[in-house]
Amino acid sequence: MTIKYDKETDSLYVVLSVDKVIESEETSKDVIVDYNEKNEVVAIEILNVKDNNHTIDLPIVLKSA
Repeated sequence: MTIKYDKETDSLYVVLSVDKVIESEETSKDVIVDYNEKNEVVAIEILNVKDNNHTIDLPIVLKSA
């Protein structure tokens, strides 16, 4: 797993797998989940990290993990 923060875009990107991203879905405001071909979560992107309080329901987001 790797975690990257981009100051310029104020976004956090959590990479859980090196699999190719096939589909992305905004699961809640400013939270984007990336899936591979098996519909497994490979990454989570959180936008506007400093501007908002984000609540992420990991059991739901990681339903396929």
